[in-house]
Amino acid sequence: METQVPLIIESGTACPVSGIWKTIGPLTTTITVNEKSAMPTYCGVKVRWILLYHC
Repeated sequence: METQVPLIIESGTACPVSGIWKTIGPLTTTITVNEKSAMPTYCGVKVRWILLYHC
């Protein structure tokens, strides 16, 4: 069985794969982002996003 490395990217970066993403940190949210779209900020702050599910 393979272990997958989590996919983590920062706000402002182009989304590498369509899916459901979650912020990393004390306050979290989840969003759906399409491939090649810019990853958004959260509450006006740059954050790191982790991929939960491919869509």
